[in-house]
Parts: sequence; structure tokens; C-alpha cells
Amino acid sequence: MSRKAMILLLVAILAVHIVLLSLFLATDSAEHQLNDTRRELEEENALRSAWDQTQEAASKNDLTAQTVSAQPAGTAAQSGQQSQTATPARTATTKPTTASSSDPTQTKPVTTTTQIAVSSAEEKKIPSVPSTTYVRKPRKMTPAKLDFTGAARDNSPGLKLIDRATAGILVDMDTNKVLWAKNPSKPVPIASLSKIMTIMLTYEIAMDNDSPYTLESLIPVTTEAINTEASKVYFKKGEMFTLRELLVAASVRSANDAAHLMAQHLGGGKAETFIEDMNRRAVEIGMTHTTFRNAHGLPGKSKALDNQSSPEDVARLCLLFRTYPYLMELAGLRTAPFREKSSPDYILLQNHNNLLPGAKTASPGVNGIKTGFTNRAGFCVAASCERSGRHLLAVVMGFPSQLDRDNFVRVLLDWGYAKIGVGAAKKSSAASTTTKKSGR
Repeated sequence: MSRKAMILLLVAILAVHIVLLSLFLATDSAEHQLNDTRRELEEENALRSAWDQTQEAASKNDLTAQTVSAQPAGTAAQSGQQSQTATPARTATTKPTTASSSDPTQTKPVTTTTQIAVSSAEEKKIPSVPSTTYVRKPRKMTPAKLDFTGAARDNSPGLKLIDRATAGILVDMDTNKVLWAKNPSKPVPIASLSKIMTIMLTYEIAMDNDSPYTLESLIPVTTEAINTEASKVYFKKGEMFTLRELLVAASVRSANDAAHLMAQHLGGGKAETFIEDMNRRAVEIGMTHTTFRNAHGLPGKSKALDNQSSPEDVARLCLLFRTYPYLMELAGLRTAPFREKSSPDYILLQNHNNLLPGAKTASPGVNGIKTGFTNRAGFCVAASCERSGRHLLAVVMGFPSQLDRDNFVRVLLDWGYAKIGVGAAKKSSAASTTTKKSGR
């Protein structure tokens, strides 16, 4: 082989190596970009697999011989049942609720320890949903009046991505003055923003002195709740949870099964009864463009059967919601444990609100309240924020992507604080927090 041919061969080999190296680096970069998405899917897939295996095992075994009896400490009168030959009991330590003058329902003592006992097969079985029906007394209240004087409308602020919002509103919560609005009274699908009402109404019932429920009341899992679509905490037959635990699951993970179970239980076995009360509560608050058809926000068979509300209605709901410190504490958690760590079904719940401190698209001062998504609703959020002692609330619906929604809200909040004379806040370095309570 001539020297020239050899040089050409070496050049060709070098070129091939360069091409292969480039392909390898491109593939490696693409895989790195997918890592975040894969990690987010791993937990949901693992939970779904475990749940499916449990359901298959449950169908092959007769579980009727095992009876579960539950008795919250100091609340025997609530269940009307008492274990006589209980074997071993589990104690779940829960976080006490602090009473607040701005939280008028917080006068009811909260039990901080729950005893769960497994009873013998001879004892009477606890029904799938206790028959206790609580009728909430109507509340007379003056709906929050929102002041639209001088509010920027539609696209007038010139904010980036503003045209992608179906509807929205920015409210100064200290004065109820509206800073910006787009289709503020238009009813639109709201997806899991529905859970703001579900969570608040459940809490109000639990804290009502006239109700038979407390945050430590035990709720047996039902077949309906098990079969509710994701996002979920994957209930299993025979499990029981306190209302407190279900509130955590609905608040942090936006668990549809937890929301449905609370509605079904507090509705005396029928979620529809609780949903009727959600609509009555909406009227009391002044939510005139709102209709709830379920407790979780999953879509109906058509848009007309979706839960619908308007930005100003959701804002009125959030103005009341924020007066309950415990609910705001839950709304601000980035993570929380569900079930005991020793359980094979233990879950570390992750909050979908990436505007919270420490999250990937965090906005300084954001401390809640709820996100939502369905194909028809788009990406929605009700984001409460505190900077320099001033409180703003941004409610937006209909974004085509989570990133667009979060980026818009970050800019909107900065714009709103500048409008009321509050300078830009420093980025929060707060670490994520978790609840201190052990779940089941």
C-alpha cells in the first residue's frame, strides 16, 4: 500500500471515530434531558404496579374472615362500636392543630393520637362507609367583594405568555383589590382546583363542634375510592386512614382517591351528598359562576359535566381558605409521608406546585395553594404569595404546558408586587419540609 493510500485510510478511520464520538455525546445528552421525566414517572409506575399486584392477590383470597375495627382514642361515641378482644394496636402520632382567632372553627379539641386495633373475626364488621350522616348548618356570611377599579385587563400589562391563559386574576389579598384580570367571571373547567373546596369543607366539618367527626376520625377505604383514577395514593382493601391523613394526601399529592373517600364518608356513604354541600358552600361564599360535579376535579364525559368555576370565584374561595392556618400549612408542603415508613406501601408525597420554595420553577414567597390539570382545563393554579408582609393571589387557567403556566405566574407576581410598590424579593433558599406525623 502506498504512503498516500495509507494516509487516506488513517484519515478515514479518524473521521469515522469522530462521527461515532459525536453520536455518543448526542445520545448521552438526550438521555440526561430525559432523566427528570423518568424519575417523575418511576414512583407512579412503581405504585401502580404494587397496587395492581395487591388487587390481583385480593381477588384470589377470601378476605371476609378478617374484620377491621377502629376506635379513635376518646371518641367511642362517634363510631358506636367498641372492640372487645382487640389484637395488636397501632398508634399513629399526628401533628396538633393550633387554634387561631382568624380560624373560628378551631375550637374543637383535636385528638393527637389514634389507636387502630385489628379485631377478631367474631366481632361485628365495620361497614364499608359508616352510616353517620352529618347535616352541616348553613352559614350566613358576606361574600368577599373584589374591587376591579383600575385593574389591568386581558393583555394590557404586556406580560410574556399572557395570551396563553384562558382566564385569570391577580388579587391583592390585603385589600381585595384586583390588579389584573382576563375573563374573570367566565366559567371554565378547573380540574383539581376543585380540591380547594373539598379540603376546606372537610376541615370545617371536622372542626365543627356539632359534627361527629374530628381530624382523627378513622375512615375505612371503599371500593369506589380504590377505583378512582390517578393521581392517587393507591388505597388497598382493608386500609383505614384518619381524616387528617386524607387531607394531607389531597393537599400535597392532589390524590383523587383521598378526595373521593372524604366526600363519600362525610356524605354518609354517598359522595353526591357531600358534593351538594360543596355547591351550597359555594353559594354562601358568593361563587356565582361555579358548579361542582365531583370532589376531585376529574373530567366528566363532556365539558358541560366538568367542575367549572371562574377566576374571581376561585379567588373568593382562596380568600376564605387562607384564614385556616392548618390548611395553608398543608398547601405549602413540598413533601409529606403517607403510611408508615416500615410499610411496603409507604409513599413520600410530592407536591405538584413547582412555584413553592425549593422547587424547580420557584417564585419567592409562594406558599400555596393548589394546582390542577386535565386536557380540557389545561394547566391551572391558584398561587398565594407573601413578600414584605404583602399578600397576592394569582389564579390562572387554561395554559398549554406546566412550564408556561409557572413562568407566567412568576412574572405576574413580580409585576403585581411592583405595581403595589414592593421590590423584588430575594430567592428563597428554604429547604423542602415534610410533615412530622406518621401515616399508616
